[in-house]
Amino acid sequence: MVIKGIPGSNPVQYLLICIFLVFLNPLTQLFLELKTARYEDYSLFYKFFVTYSEGDFNGINPDDPLMQELDIYMDNNRQLFYITDVIRLDIKFISKGVRSMFAIDQDKVTTGYFLTTTHPDDLKRHHFARAKLLSVAQEIYIQKRGTCIISSNFRGRIPGTTEYADYLYQCFIFYSKIPYESAFLILVITDISGFEKIHKGFHYYIGDDPKVFRFPDEELLSAGSIFSHTEFRIIELIEEGLSTKEIAGKLFRSPLTINTHRSNIIKKAGKSSISEVIRELKAQGLL
Repeated sequence: MVIKGIPGSNPVQYLLICIFLVFLNPLTQLFLELKTARYEDYSLFYKFFVTYSEGDFNGINPDDPLMQELDIYMDNNRQLFYITDVIRLDIKFISKGVRSMFAIDQDKVTTGYFLTTTHPDDLKRHHFARAKLLSVAQEIYIQKRGTCIISSNFRGRIPGTTEYADYLYQCFIFYSKIPYESAFLILVITDISGFEKIHKGFHYYIGDDPKVFRFPDEELLSAGSIFSHTEFRIIELIEEGLSTKEIAGKLFRSPLTINTHRSNIIKKAGKSSISEVIRELKAQGLL
């Protein structure tokens, strides 16, 4: 059973902190609009940023009650999180769960590390999602306001084996003047290998609905690509310029099967051509 929350928070005290900080940072207005009494909504991660950002995340005591609370929560749910200054590509903090999940020390992690652990079949999609995140963060920084959530799952290598786990990457990107002016990222990575299989090809979301940044459940994981893995792979190969015959040879299918998939892709997307499908996926950061 996956444990979604643990007791022990003091929502009244946390609310008072947020009310005080709202005069210092517009970001906390967003925090006030989110539920803080339940951990399924990731209020612990927001609370972490509010509590430690003024000190630029330096000198954090692992024995602090908040840190202990976070460690218990993430251990129970097979999670880790980190906070990054996206503009400077500077990791401000990463939780100790990275050691148990990826077998790497906290101080060895770089901003591109997780990309190197990704399954070859998911690597291109992961790369495009990361590029989209960087582009969104730069736009938020230029505008000096705004938030965005990007959420998707990618298979990652299990340390010491040739097997892969299914990891959900939930990215909350936002503008803040604390600890200094930049676009920051709260990234939560959850091992969802034990969850019900996603009935569609993969989960993907990009938008600004804060309700999506929460502990994953069936409803959240069902949101995403309408295409199966095979259909999406065919789209990628078409975008690369391969002919039907070349795609058939690469995927060990008949040209007739590839053409059938092509027709189904257009129909599913409600478009008039495969070119329109590709343009839309590029706009979403999937190609």
